[in-house]
Amino acid sequence: MLIGSVNGLFSLHEKERFILWNPSIKKSITLPKPRIAVKTHGRVTCRIAFGFDPRSNDYKVVRIAFPFEEKKPPLVEVYSLNEGSWRITSAVASLTKRIFFCDWLRPAASLNGAVHFAATDMDDANDPFVLSFDLGDEVFRMISVPNGIFQDDVQTSVHGGLLSLLCNNNNRFRTNKSCSIWVMKEYGVFDSWTKLFTVDLNGEIRKVLGLRKNGHMLVEANVANQRHDWEVSSYDPESQQVENFGIRGRAYDFHVDNYMESLVMLDKPNDAVSRRGVSRKRKCR
Repeated sequence: MLIGSVNGLFSLHEKERFILWNPSIKKSITLPKPRIAVKTHGRVTCRIAFGFDPRSNDYKVVRIAFPFEEKKPPLVEVYSLNEGSWRITSAVASLTKRIFFCDWLRPAASLNGAVHFAATDMDDANDPFVLSFDLGDEVFRMISVPNGIFQDDVQTSVHGGLLSLLCNNNNRFRTNKSCSIWVMKEYGVFDSWTKLFTVDLNGEIRKVLGLRKNGHMLVEANVANQRHDWEVSSYDPESQQVENFGIRGRAYDFHVDNYMESLVMLDKPNDAVSRRGVSRKRKCR
């Protein structure tokens, strides 16, 4: 599963196995196992994010672990690339609401030294907000959003250096499907939320994935009206033309993001650790 990508560095995971990967220099490292595990904390379900802290020039993986036992509070642990280890934090003390994430399987947007999630209050579904986690002081904060914009599929993103929301209202039972795209022109200021576009999703476009610098959008589109064949495409909102890129896959499995070449992890040994014998191989190396 993709956790996220920042500055050309990717974070991936498979169960409790976490990897940082820099394709520019063909290097990856396997992270040590997290501290929050079944043996020590019981069964948990986790919301995971990956971001960059410019104050410490550090890349961090965040795990928000929710115990299956409802009475237990969530736990938060952070992996620091600089420190090379996981650490359980006291960040949960800054959570003032019971959180329900609207974007469980979507990468969280990394901006201004924080990661951002689309969320609602479990006790009030009509109270949507963006939940941010500051990677520096390790506290949660809530950013209010306009009422009614969270519907079926919401994803936080970054467009032109601004926090943005892709609100895909594309439930198959809807008669009128659309996607509204919002940006926060002044970070943290509620009144600066601005709707940029509304995209019709009743035709070949199923979902908006992101925005391009030229004003076009990257979308998930149906290929030749084949029910199970979807493709990453470019959509021009002015001409309403769709250009296919030939990148095909299953519905809802696509993710697009900005990419830049990077030398991050150049000083790290390349990690070819397999699933078995991790500790033995590291000790030998």
